[in-house]
Amino acid sequence: MTERPPSAVPFRKLAALVFALVAWPLVAAAAVPIAPPPPGFGVMVHYLPDKQSIGEVTRFDAEAFAASLAQMRATYLILTLGQNNGQFIAPNAALEALCPRSAKNRPPRDLPMAIGQALQRHDIALILYLPFRAPQADPYLMECLGDVSEQLPPPPRFIAAWSAVIKDWSDHYGPLAKGWWFDGTYNTTGMTPDDWNKLCGAARSGASNRWLAFNAGEGATRFSLKSAPCQNLMAGELLQPAAHLASPPSELRLHVLTPLGAWWARPSAPRFSAAQLRGWIADANAAGGMLTLDMPLDNDFRFLPAHVALVRSATAPQR
Repeated sequence: MTERPPSAVPFRKLAALVFALVAWPLVAAAAVPIAPPPPGFGVMVHYLPDKQSIGEVTRFDAEAFAASLAQMRATYLILTLGQNNGQFIAPNAALEALCPRSAKNRPPRDLPMAIGQALQRHDIALILYLPFRAPQADPYLMECLGDVSEQLPPPPRFIAAWSAVIKDWSDHYGPLAKGWWFDGTYNTTGMTPDDWNKLCGAARSGASNRWLAFNAGEGATRFSLKSAPCQNLMAGELLQPAAHLASPPSELRLHVLTPLGAWWARPSAPRFSAAQLRGWIADANAAGGMLTLDMPLDNDFRFLPAHVALVRSATAPQR
């Protein structure tokens, strides 16, 4: 029997499913106060397996990974659930109900839960990363979720579907997930208060006081933009931070995110010195903000020894 394409699914049936998934009490889109971040700095990791290497998730040593972050004295981690190829590192019941064919591209292991629980034992917070839009390189998910190019306004059908997906993960990880970092908030033209209520409510579901960042792109004019009504943290993407970090005029909490190597997730020599890192961490802490270093992993999911040594030097207590 030929599988019926998603476009042939009766619209009423799909609409009913989406409504059931997103029918939680709407919350105001205004920002919710959040606690200041713990002193120190954070790490971002782009762990993005492809559809051929998803089996590798089973050998990821979450305990050793968390212990390495603790050795570097990190106080939080930003972890990618997935990006644009349609591959995610954790199951999602809402996504699999909406787009059943995509379930094969998810591992049976709930890696973020294993990492989050390991981090919790070291008092390290977990922030989850997800694109603001559907996986742009996966035609099936783009059609199934009702999305278009991320450079165009998001359709209402997509907003409802993606909110359901976000809510599923938000509820599942609950207080373990201290925040969300949404990438690619390039075009929100025409989004209504109801649209934002869906997305913001989904991001807060399970823990109302999360750090929420919506990234409009890299650069000095965009890293501090407020791109969503519920945003309370600068996205912070900045390839070349200034010599001293200072919070620009904004209601958002200061955040600077930069790769330690030559590019995002690229194994290479560190670009910065221990003195630079030490100064930036001190500046961010003094402003009640956050400095995040994007750090690559090797093929065994370990941080590069040169990176670990540099960060440990930068974060060592000063005598």
